[in-house]
Amino acid sequence: MKVLVVDDQNVVREALAHALSASGEVGEVVQAEGAREALEAQAREIFDVAIVEFVLPDKSGAELIRQLKELGSTRVLVLSSCRDEFSVAEAMRAGADGYLSKRARLADLLAALRDVARGRTAVSADVSAAMVRALHRRESPSGGDVVAALSERERQVLRLLALGSSAKEVAAQLSISVKTVETHRARLCAKVATHSVADLTRLAVRAGLVEA
Repeated sequence: MKVLVVDDQNVVREALAHALSASGEVGEVVQAEGAREALEAQAREIFDVAIVEFVLPDKSGAELIRQLKELGSTRVLVLSSCRDEFSVAEAMRAGADGYLSKRARLADLLAALRDVARGRTAVSADVSAAMVRALHRRESPSGGDVVAALSERERQVLRLLALGSSAKEVAAQLSISVKTVETHRARLCAKVATHSVADLTRLAVRAGLVEA
């Protein structure tokens, strides 16, 4: 099995690559620090599975997943510290074949790799719980309906703002301009009839985009 590991945290990425190589189940591991390196590697080589951190500095995880899937037959397994309903749902909508929390053990990751490589879906227990919460929130009128009507980009901006990111930080994470972020924020405020980032944060929490 040939695996691509995408994570901007050097120690995490290198340790994971070493552990996979030493497992005896992975023939070759290629590392990428971000989305750009991952796409360059994908253009050069064929991977069975890409293990992707959902939060990357140069592109949103969802965009990277879509592009990896468009470029070839690589299966995508998200391995991330983000376990909120929004991230999980967004990753699966983008085409991820599995989603594991970084709380997972190496044995769980190897089992998920095998499943994903065989065409199955692999989801860790805590992520399954997030999926259930997302379903319940979609059925609930308390904020979920408002968020459901937002575009994917608006949900991304709302989530990052609720996590405390500045407009500049949001722009860097989503690879868009600060002006575009400000436009999205203004539209969000208009849609929920508020001018307060605190109100947007409360909406994001109620809708399950971030954890309280």
